[in-house]
Amino acid sequence: MKFKSPLIEAVLLKRHFRFLVDVALSNKKKRMLYCPNLGPLHHCDVLGSRIWFSMANRLSQGYLDVWELAEVNGGWLVGVNPEHAQILVREALECEKLPSLEDFRFFHSPAISKLGNGIELLLKQTGEQCFIRIQPVYFADERNHGLFPEEKGVGISVLYDLMALRESGHRTILFYCAQHTGITCIRSADNIEPQYGQILREAINKGVEVLAYRANINVREMTLDAQIPILLPEDIILR
Repeated sequence: MKFKSPLIEAVLLKRHFRFLVDVALSNKKKRMLYCPNLGPLHHCDVLGSRIWFSMANRLSQGYLDVWELAEVNGGWLVGVNPEHAQILVREALECEKLPSLEDFRFFHSPAISKLGNGIELLLKQTGEQCFIRIQPVYFADERNHGLFPEEKGVGISVLYDLMALRESGHRTILFYCAQHTGITCIRSADNIEPQYGQILREAINKGVEVLAYRANINVREMTLDAQIPILLPEDIILR
């Protein structure tokens, strides 16, 4: 996925109401940007951090340029835009970089554009179908373990929806898209949402598949780079 316009570097000054950020440009002028991510963005909105933004399409996006990348922990890049996760997975499918989803494609239909909680339908030419939910991951701890969810209550309803679909006989996948170049694995953020890891294990036991891939990120483009393991509660590793 190439960025729509060349990214411009700036220094983060302040985040307002989660959807606006003040930055300083290289010429010392200040500018306000739109933040497309309303989550907490742990470690990404630190005063003085380097960030990169794209120029807005004035006809379709309004007049605020868009925050795209943040540098964290001395050099890792984080893609803060949640809309990019689905694009990354779509491109990986089209380029056949996801072996477990070989020959699947996103199914486009006005009648089935999206299911509950952003669950979407994948379809093979043979008619085999699979329901998938893509969860972007931005937050890593000091061990470079990607943590999800970032906020209490997030993601639990998705797990229940996937379990219900699986119990109805459908193939279902929870797909973690790590938009952080330092992340080496995914685990549940039990200190933020203690129930999530337990419900995730329950979903896996009921047949929900779980995949995790890390994005390769630079100031020109993002691509899904490599599959990474998922650490369940009690450190049982799932690949």
